[in-house]
Amino acid sequence: MNSQFQPQLVSLGYVQASPRPNQQELDNFYTNIYYGEGVTDTYHSLYSEDEIKQKRMRADCVVELLAQNLNTKKELTFIEIGCGEGFVLASAVAKGWNVLGVDYQKTPVETFNPEIASNAISADPNVYLNELLDTKVKKDVIVLQNVLEHVLYPEELLKKLQQLLSDDGCLLVQVPNDFSDFQSLAKQKDLIDRDYWFLPPQHLNYFNEKNLPAVARSCGLEVVDGITDFPIEMYLWGHSENYVTNKTQGKFAHQARVSLDLFFARNGLEKYLQFYRAAFQIGVGRNICAVLKKLSVHK
Repeated sequence: MNSQFQPQLVSLGYVQASPRPNQQELDNFYTNIYYGEGVTDTYHSLYSEDEIKQKRMRADCVVELLAQNLNTKKELTFIEIGCGEGFVLASAVAKGWNVLGVDYQKTPVETFNPEIASNAISADPNVYLNELLDTKVKKDVIVLQNVLEHVLYPEELLKKLQQLLSDDGCLLVQVPNDFSDFQSLAKQKDLIDRDYWFLPPQHLNYFNEKNLPAVARSCGLEVVDGITDFPIEMYLWGHSENYVTNKTQGKFAHQARVSLDLFFARNGLEKYLQFYRAAFQIGVGRNICAVLKKLSVHK
């Protein structure tokens, strides 16, 4: 844990890192530090064949989850804020949707999904979002994966996305499942020696399945569906060492996660979705992936 920061519970029930950095400090971190060796596990230059399969399968799962919550048959407009390597973009394009992805760099999309590179643009996502809001355009599907935990003002971002969302549209928000009951249990049983998920300034905001609905409602949105992903924290149990107490175990835990997740999907996406919907209900999974709709419309 970076001793400069401490976790602080805010009124809506989620945790923020305190003190808050200013925007200049945050920009410096992402420009000069974030992509350095050992800082983030989010993006890599190379993946194994199984990792690619799992990423494509998971993207198809996310798009199917959205499709099941959309009630319109019109041509859907889709935007992903922070599109990364473009796996979800590629799945949405295959669905026949009108797709656009925005991120600081387009290179990851060109590397891993070059066939849909024309559906991605390089831009500051926040600047682009503000420009889009000025046009009064609406989007039927908005995807925000692993972004909300990084930003200085998460509620402000959700309110902007609520304005951008069409009345019958869906917003998908994925965030790490942190300060969860499962993590608390691991601490109580002395399976871990620190809050390994507390990673400021990389992560400034910490959500779980209990507090995310309240945050959403404060921004005019409601959680209507959700899944998690592979519950890798189960690997904290069953041995005197684990990937938190011994970092060399991390790659083996990750390889097992990929292999087992592909196994779970072997009988089709619908059963896979059922499995992870149940996991969402009990709060087990490394990330939570929630579908949100406008509160006034859903009510």
